[in-house]
Amino acid sequence: MLLQVASPAMERQVPVKVLLPADNSRPRGTFYLLDGNSGRVDDNNWLGPGKGDAQSFFADKNINVVFPIGGTGTMYTDWQQDHPKFGRVKWETFLTKELPPLIDARFQTNGRNAIGGISMGAEAAVMLAERTPNLYDAVAGYSGCYTTSGDLGEAFTNLVVINGNADPRQMWGPVGGADWRSHDVFAGAPQLRGTSVYLASGSGLPGPHETADTPDLPRVVAVGGLLEFGSDLCTDQLTARLQAEGVNVTRSATTLGVHDWPYWRDELTRSWPTLEPALR
Repeated sequence: MLLQVASPAMERQVPVKVLLPADNSRPRGTFYLLDGNSGRVDDNNWLGPGKGDAQSFFADKNINVVFPIGGTGTMYTDWQQDHPKFGRVKWETFLTKELPPLIDARFQTNGRNAIGGISMGAEAAVMLAERTPNLYDAVAGYSGCYTTSGDLGEAFTNLVVINGNADPRQMWGPVGGADWRSHDVFAGAPQLRGTSVYLASGSGLPGPHETADTPDLPRVVAVGGLLEFGSDLCTDQLTARLQAEGVNVTRSATTLGVHDWPYWRDELTRSWPTLEPALR
């Protein structure tokens, strides 16, 4: 189901797709799934055949699944200035304040929510869960890098935002300023106490999904391997930080696997035992 949701914050209609369960006889939880930095502006790759293929996985699950569309290159956050390509960007306000009440009002929900994402969307999901701790009962990050501080955090954030033809200072102001600090996932770790957290990554080495038939195999292995190696390090660091703060975190780390959809589909399946109880 495609919805066009009016967002006063972004001053436009925001497309959102929703998967509903076959059984509508009782209230159910809602899982919000964010796309990554390679996402399309006209759809959510979680629904793409050969990508997330989410319809197949959720076909027998008694939940609502919500797929926002168009967040690529934005970190799903509120920008201080208008984006040169997308205009008014207030994704955090839309996702945490405008959209959930509309979903609750239109569909039969039980008030339980989870949020997850891949790559850039993984960092955004954890960030949103920290900044709105009473909204989400669980959060899943698949192959994310979770720091906005220091040289690595600045470099990763630059990579995401520049991909959308913008300047990170248009998003959070001067590097190291108050907005950058307030979005630091490591600093916000204590806010996830009481939230079920699932973090996943591969090692960056080619795995079972890389075969001679894989399209653009050299790029998948080289670029996907490097990105996943970095995600693995970031995820280890965030896991340690969350554990030190007493957060209930499940860490999935595979010895093989690159930064690509077949592995994220695998991790969606692995994460379900963590997410599903939180949505009941």
